[in-house]
Amino acid sequence: MPFQLEIPIFTADIEEHDYRSFGQAAWSELIDICEGIDVARAQRIRLELNAVGSYGAGGLTPNVENTINFLHYLRKSKRLKEDQQPAIRIMIRPRASRPDHGSGFQMPEIQDFQYSHDELLAMLQSIEDFKGMGQDLFSPERGDGFVFGVQRRCKDRLHGLALDVEANKKLINAAHPFPCFLHRAFDAVLSTRQDPDIYGAPENEVPPCSVEDLVAAVKGLGFKGVLTSGGWGDATGNLKTLKELGRAALKDKDEDRFELIVGGGIRSDRVWDICLAMKDVAQHRDFWLHSSCFGIHGRFSEMQARNMLRAMRKVDAEFVIDMP
Repeated sequence: MPFQLEIPIFTADIEEHDYRSFGQAAWSELIDICEGIDVARAQRIRLELNAVGSYGAGGLTPNVENTINFLHYLRKSKRLKEDQQPAIRIMIRPRASRPDHGSGFQMPEIQDFQYSHDELLAMLQSIEDFKGMGQDLFSPERGDGFVFGVQRRCKDRLHGLALDVEANKKLINAAHPFPCFLHRAFDAVLSTRQDPDIYGAPENEVPPCSVEDLVAAVKGLGFKGVLTSGGWGDATGNLKTLKELGRAALKDKDEDRFELIVGGGIRSDRVWDICLAMKDVAQHRDFWLHSSCFGIHGRFSEMQARNMLRAMRKVDAEFVIDMP
């Protein structure tokens, strides 16, 4: 398994913390992590940028000016060679979740990814703003891209959630040529398993949706990967579904490449259990783990990141020995 780690960042406010500190000591720690990865493995770490302090909300669209400042110091860092520069994924999410009394759900994991017309316009504008930052800071050739997802309720289905085909396609088209990745808006749809857009069935007859059908629908929209915990809750509680997702999503042909990014409560002490349960897919080139690598003070910790990488390397070594 080529270890691959995606780290969401929630403190990338350079002006507030000073470029030398990136969230106090975390800026230096982050550069240490990137600098410590040899060139052959450099593309196995990437960053997801979110609004300052939005961790509790699940990540929101970052401020454009802050993002430009952050990327300026990252891309211009004399400590990193060009081949050591991590890919950047930018979250596009205009607001945090709000109570949804119409869906019938009481689960906090729903996260409310259903947006108004004005909110969708704001998302489209954010994408245009970030695309205008310049190729030296944000480039599809480096693997940079966007993360978002829009849901809608299934008609006449109180407990049904679906991917909003029209809204997601608009955002993906606006983002071109940057790749787009579906975030955990997917998890509630996965858990309800109901999506009439896939089947085109009458509104009063929506058959349950399989994992394979959902993955095919996500690929059909134009997404290049999905961040998921396998449903509601943490990833460790959904290992069977994650394994199904891996088999449906991860392909060997270049034209079929699609990333499975497993997140949700991922810490170094859980890496072994997750990878062992997903052994037949965890070694795939497009399998990623997603972890905030937070320490006890609620911010990025170099120690936590190194523990994650150490645990992933251990799994890599064990799998190489144990696989037939």
